[in-house]
Amino acid sequence: MARLKISGNVRIGHIYECEFGLFKHTDGVSTTSNRDFACEDDYNYRIPNEIIKKRAVVVIGKHRGLYLVVPISSTKETDKKPHKNPEVTGLHTKLQAGDFPETHHYEVGKERWAKSNLVCSVDGGRLRDIFNRNTNGFIPAHKVSDETLKKVREGVLIAIGMRDLIATVDAPEE
Repeated sequence: MARLKISGNVRIGHIYECEFGLFKHTDGVSTTSNRDFACEDDYNYRIPNEIIKKRAVVVIGKHRGLYLVVPISSTKETDKKPHKNPEVTGLHTKLQAGDFPETHHYEVGKERWAKSNLVCSVDGGRLRDIFNRNTNGFIPAHKVSDETLKKVREGVLIAIGMRDLIATVDAPEE
């Protein structure tokens, strides 16, 4: 287990940055973030279709140094068929105002989504507190609202094919 590089304990529902790593370059020596030059058969590195780089994540579960994280992105995915948009299907949860910290890198007012279909398990050594150049220091872990955390977790259930485990609230009978 790698050494934890955050202050305090990792907490469920809080946002950290996660260093996912890069692809191995086809030259066999260096690394790259360009999937067109990524080596596809060296499994000691990330391979195409896996998430890379340093990204904000929300922690949704933890057990003995391993953390279930859902990446956060400012890129909205859409589909030609509106009913298949990830936000409509529940796979992506739009973060509400106040769910995300403000730093030099993360602007206020920018829309962001927790992408539950990209859930993964990472060692705690990949997690970092978020650095804010404006204050020249790390900010405390920021907690998303309980409602947002619930929607993100439900999105994970949908992503792994367990939509039927989500309790539905029926309309009251008249």
